[in-house]
Formats: sequence, C-alpha cells, structure tokens
Amino acid sequence: MLPGRKLPFKGTGCPPPRVPLEPKVQEITLQVPPQSFFNWETLMKQEVTTTYHTHLEDIVFITLSLEVKPQNKEFIINPLIPVPVQLQDGKDHIEADSGVSLAMLASGLIKTIAYNEEHENLQYFKDLLIAIQPDVVKELQLGAMSKAKSGEVDFAIELTLAAVHLNNQIPELFVNLATLYATKAKSALDREDNEEYDSYTFKQLDILKKGVITHPLSHILLSEYGLVHLFLTNDDIALEYLTKYLKVAPKDEKREIIEKKVVELQQQADSEQTLQEAFDEMQLGNDQTALTLINTFLELNTQNWSGYFIKGWALRRLGQYKEAQEAFLKALSLGARNADIYNELSICALETGERELSKDYLDIALELEEDNITILSNLVLLLMQDEQYNRAADLILRAKLIDSNDPLIIELTKELLDRSGIDLSEEDIIDG
Repeated sequence: MLPGRKLPFKGTGCPPPRVPLEPKVQEITLQVPPQSFFNWETLMKQEVTTTYHTHLEDIVFITLSLEVKPQNKEFIINPLIPVPVQLQDGKDHIEADSGVSLAMLASGLIKTIAYNEEHENLQYFKDLLIAIQPDVVKELQLGAMSKAKSGEVDFAIELTLAAVHLNNQIPELFVNLATLYATKAKSALDREDNEEYDSYTFKQLDILKKGVITHPLSHILLSEYGLVHLFLTNDDIALEYLTKYLKVAPKDEKREIIEKKVVELQQQADSEQTLQEAFDEMQLGNDQTALTLINTFLELNTQNWSGYFIKGWALRRLGQYKEAQEAFLKALSLGARNADIYNELSICALETGERELSKDYLDIALELEEDNITILSNLVLLLMQDEQYNRAADLILRAKLIDSNDPLIIELTKELLDRSGIDLSEEDIIDG
C-alpha cells in the first residue's frame, strides 16, 4: 500500500468518464500472410511506430477479409464485424496500399477490450484475440510486469485491465491492477495533484471491490481490500473485510499480523459504540447510566477528551461539581478547545462559589464562539446580577445582531430596563 491522504468518500468520487469509441470504419484487407496472422511471436517482435495513448482516439475499425484463415479452425472470421486497430503516429486513417500489421490489430483489440467494455462486439473481439494467442492473458501479465518495471505504468495498466476483462477468474489480476493504480496515486500525491490522487485511489478501491464481488472467498482480495481501507482510515470497512479474510485465510505470518489488527479494530469499534451510547443516554436524561458507560469507555481510552467531556457533563448534572470540573479540565489538558467545555466549567465554578472564575470561563467560551447565544445570555445574566449593566447591555446588543427575535434575549432586554433603566430600543447605553 502507498502513503496518501484519506478520501473524502467515504466515497468518494467518481472516476473520469471514458472517451467514447467512435466507429470509424474502413474497408481494408489485412495485409499479412495468413500463416503468420495468428503467430504471437510475430507480434512480440514487430516494430511499430506508435505511441501509447490513454484513451481511444487512435483507434479505427477495419473489416477483415474472408481470405484471412486463423490457425484455430474453430474460430470463424465474421467480415460483417469491423475490428479495432491502432493507428500509427501522425495518421488519422489507414492507407489502403500500406495495409495493417498484426501488431496494429492486436494493439487495437487489447486497447478496446481494456477501455470499452460496453462495445456491442466486445465478446467477438475477445474471441479474436484469444484465437491469435490462446495464452494471451499470461502474455499480458508478463508484458504488464515488464512495462511497470520500466516505468510505463499507464501501458501496464492497459495490459492488466485487458487481462482482467479477458479472464476475471484470476484474483491476482485484480490485485495487480489495484497495485498499478496505487502507483499512479502515489505519483499524483508526490506532485500534490489531489484530484488525480483521488481518482486513482477510487479506481484502486473500485477494482478491488469488483474482485471481492467476483471472488468473495479470495483471501488475497479480502486482505488487500481491507488493508487499503485500513490505510485510508476507513476503519469500519477495514474491520468488515479483514474479519472475512480471517475466516478463509491460511495460517501464516500475514494472518497473525492481521489477526492482531482486527482485535485492535474491534476494541476500537466497541469503544466508539460505548461512547455513542453514553452520549445517547445523556440526551435521554439518564445521567447515571451515561456515567457508568463513559467510565467503562475511559478504562481503555484514557487519552480521549470526548470521553472526559461526557463524564464531566454527567457529573455536573448529577450535582458533583468538583468532580465534573476535574473531568472538564482533563479534557482541556488532552487538547480540547471547545466553547461547550468552558460553558460547563462556568456552571461548575458558579456552583462552587467561584463567581469571577465563572465569568472568565464564559469570556473564553465567547472567544471561541462569538455568535453563541447561549453563552452570551449566560454571561449577561451574571453581569446583571453583579450590576455590571453597561457590559451586559453591550452583550445584549451583540446578541440582537445575531438573532433579534431570540426569546431569551428579548426577556433579558426587558430585565435590563427594569434593573438599570437602560432602554436598548433607544440605544441609551451608558459609557464607562
């Protein structure tokens, strides 16, 4: 697997659309001797002046003559079905006097099989290519390995993709193709091309998913798909497929490593479920149940600030203010920077007689969330109780700019008028 950043998926995005294959048809007879037409060695030795293209714009269709006789007697040429050939560089058509080489035909078939799965004559093209070389899938694999080693990853992808489409019953082909996509993703990441990185990462996951669907009991595919998701921090999906892997995997070192990771993932999943259950119980008003659950969570997750926040929340609602304050401060020490925590600390400080500290906590909370009506109203209440009417009036005006129809702010405006005579409707604010 290759380093990268997490997909914004879960899910991601969609791969770029394929370039449609235009049906450019020419009536040309293949100009190669029939005896060499189905000779794979001829293809491998053929010198062709063509450049690799990632799309299908260099493909045209020709019709084959009935004079072409394959060595495989079971295969019958259909002259009514145009077949794809790859044009030479600088050409937009095939000249009748120059003919078509075997390499041009084979390249066209491979490219079309790789990139145009929707073609109505795709099966015929597959049969024709297999007639040219019965071991074509093996040859494509070897060719892809060679191209990948020489840095021609795009060409290697084409060859492997064609091999997958010719025979999807080989699990390793899906893994090989995914590895090539990962190589492209890594290259894009090195160039800081995030869009291309996302595209190839999507393709990597997509081909592995197709492989798993085709081979649901393949330990090779299950492990690879799970590990890629693990690397992308999609832990739930990773746990699902790595667990499936363990059910069918042979006993070896790889299995032992994954088994340990699955245990960690399961513990993490259980902990996250416990955390969610504790939060849900708080929402339902079951404070003691929530406290029991969150204490269980914190036994295994001592550095999780969210857990300490929920613990403090439960303790505060149970009236245990000092213990609640300790939990909230622990959350802050673990890196939390949250207005709700300071609001809760303000309540605890007020209940334990530390009134000025309570206001200080609310000031910090306002720095974090300037437009938080709840925090504004809490601070206004304390300020009016301490007869600090000028600042209370400023904060009420600030709140009115956020939501002039908020019922609590309307009530506080009336209370300010009753207590101090300051009428905010006339903006009669006393300086100082």
